Amino acid sequence: MTSKRVLLTGRHGQLGTECGLLIPPSVEFLALDRPEFDLADLHGIRQAVLDFKPDVLLHTAAWTAVDKAESCEEEALLINAKATEVLAEAVNDLGGRMAYVSTDYVFSGEGSQPWRETDAVSPLNAYGRTKLAGEQALHAHLPQRGHVVRTSWLYGRRGANFVRTMLRLMMEGRDLQVVDDQKGSPTWAGGLGQALWALSESEDAPAILHFTDGGITSWFEFAIAIRELGLENQLSLEASAVRPCSSSAYPTPAKRPSWSPMHFSDAWKGLGIQQVPWRKQLALALPILLQEDHG
Repeated sequence: MTSKRVLLTGRHGQLGTECGLLIPPSVEFLALDRPEFDLADLHGIRQAVLDFKPDVLLHTAAWTAVDKAESCEEEALLINAKATEVLAEAVNDLGGRMAYVSTDYVFSGEGSQPWRETDAVSPLNAYGRTKLAGEQALHAHLPQRGHVVRTSWLYGRRGANFVRTMLRLMMEGRDLQVVDDQKGSPTWAGGLGQALWALSESEDAPAILHFTDGGITSWFEFAIAIRELGLENQLSLEASAVRPCSSSAYPTPAKRPSWSPMHFSDAWKGLGIQQVPWRKQLALALPILLQEDHG
């Protein structure tokens, strides 16, 4: 039996790292990242795909500097949209399938119900516009074999993310103010990595899927949970305090969504993926993060 060939982009990112630790048996796997795989080098990335000839491409690499995108939207568009288009074209030429990881930022950020796949998109900043353009490029070239996987508030054992930042600041004894007027669903990158591998095995998955851990919280409540679990794991966080504040206390170049929760796509159940409550997932993930940072 011929093994499936899977190409992963962004192997050093927090999601790419988790995908690389979850490789199923009998998969011929290639993970790429900068400098040998630079999304700004459109010819180079196309050739890399054509050389490996993947059955499935898991595209986790992206421009993720949300604030910088406001002043560098053309560069962000090149990375998030044009490069995605080139990759989709190459995958289409090979008859393969491709999953593109996107974001809740494609929505308006104003709502009261978790976003569904069929809800109207209306990005509120440059980063969201470039990610939406990437979605559109994928569907234009792989209408039947392209899958957009939207997620939010992602954290993992590698890379810059909220959980690792909060733990570092708390261990330094900082008094923190964290915004309490932005709502969302934290998502462990390891769980999303498992979902992407399950998706790679599916021949009939939907064109758009939403994936987050279960439940809705604010950044402030998320920070409180991180502190509580850190104390349970014998971290010296007693000197640090966490207080709520409004978004206006931390103005940023890019407007942030006040409402990010997304409906967990029903299709995941058919792929054997169950949603895990975000607090439970954080409790399971925290020892992994601590081992990575301090082990």
